[in-house]
Amino acid sequence: MKYLFIVDYEDDAERKRIDYLLEKWQERARILKPRGLTFIIDTEDVSEFAEELLSKLSPDSSKKVKVFSLHERDLQANIQPNELVLEYHSKESAEVVKKLLEYIFSKNNIRYYSSDIRSAKYFTLTRKGRVDIELTLKPKGSETKIKLVLSGYGDAVDYIGKKLGEEIESLVGV
Repeated sequence: MKYLFIVDYEDDAERKRIDYLLEKWQERARILKPRGLTFIIDTEDVSEFAEELLSKLSPDSSKKVKVFSLHERDLQANIQPNELVLEYHSKESAEVVKKLLEYIFSKNNIRYYSSDIRSAKYFTLTRKGRVDIELTLKPKGSETKIKLVLSGYGDAVDYIGKKLGEEIESLVGV
């Protein structure tokens, strides 16, 4: 079965990751990157549009026109992200724990992107994929509760979870 994917990427690095994925999948699927103009038209009378389109093209070009009927699928509804929750308790203050976590995150190329009153959000890009990380620190008496919620697709979540877990346990003194 053929599928048309339209990926509106943010930057050149994201486009390169998609190109790498397409190269990787060429042994398992037939992938065609259409040449020319690709567009979607939503109309009740595609025949009238097609007739007008063909009248604008040379005979050679008109033979190369391909039309597919599309039925949009919501991938997000069918493929749920993996989620991993890591929780720790440290005898250090929240300020010290935050500094140690910033060091661990920096060392692992984990970047900050937003925060709200209760948590900070980070992300990292690995060869296995993107992982979003939500960090919550809660002082409890003389301890600090650390909660990391990792989410993403594929093996990336488990990979980053294991890596972070080892470093947090050794540095933060949990």
